[in-house]
Amino acid sequence: MKLITDQTNFTAVQDITIPDIFFNRMKSGVQDFDKLFGEGLLPGAAITLTAQAGCGKTTFALQLLEHLSQAGYDTSYASGEENCFQLAFTCKRLNVKGVKIANVTDIDTIAKEMEANDIMVVDSFQALTTKTKMNSRALEQYAISTLCNKAKESECVLIFIMHLTKAGQLKGSTLVPHSVDVNMMISHDMESDDDTTRLISVSKNRFGQSIEVQALLGHKGFHIGDKVTTGKKIKSKANRKADLQANILKMDPPNITEQGVMSSFSLTKGQTYVVLKQLVDDKKLKKYGRGTNAVWKKI
Repeated sequence: MKLITDQTNFTAVQDITIPDIFFNRMKSGVQDFDKLFGEGLLPGAAITLTAQAGCGKTTFALQLLEHLSQAGYDTSYASGEENCFQLAFTCKRLNVKGVKIANVTDIDTIAKEMEANDIMVVDSFQALTTKTKMNSRALEQYAISTLCNKAKESECVLIFIMHLTKAGQLKGSTLVPHSVDVNMMISHDMESDDDTTRLISVSKNRFGQSIEVQALLGHKGFHIGDKVTTGKKIKSKANRKADLQANILKMDPPNITEQGVMSSFSLTKGQTYVVLKQLVDDKKLKKYGRGTNAVWKKI
């Protein structure tokens, strides 16, 4: 299993240019939602959301997607648990309107759809399938490698909904929570007399602090803070991609190289491959040569 990390030389921290994306969070407009993820979601982050049955995993995910949809982001929910009609019925109760839903469990299909989305919820990790027959361990590794790499490559936030056993243990191995960037859990607040009270906890966050937020779960969903003004919203992925492609086409000298694009825009090798391939497919660039000696020229 390989997660997207290019090998580098040892470099003084002060000489490393941090990509702009680390400073541009996707914000939902609800302060306590955004606070859970470190003042907004980092594009490309991979997240697990776990809870026992009835704690509100689906409700939380749909509400988060709807707030982000209202903020102008492309949001999708891939379900292998409930059919689209059940989900649509739940969405109607929660007043969720802008989220795209589908019954899809194939890993490669979901990875392809992530290219056109800012955030994708997968419900659930345990329901994922492949067209190629493989054992459960191999399927788990393939799912993590394919989908987490695609999240980083396409800057699409990925949320895996995870099942727990009746004993409160994660179903399957610990490979998934160790591989992702953020681990979240929804649980009953045992200190509250109100059985609708939930604790939403973040026990691991590579891009923010560990935090716990109390929320009430009712018929209309979670009540978790009020709408707030978040200031300037970052550009959608589609707009960021268009800007990147336009800037690549402006590069000087006109003979564009893979290393030149990686260095100029702080991209990984995988991200560079994707953007150059798209420019070739759109007939804006033509590739000459192969491997490290390849160059791309404007048409």
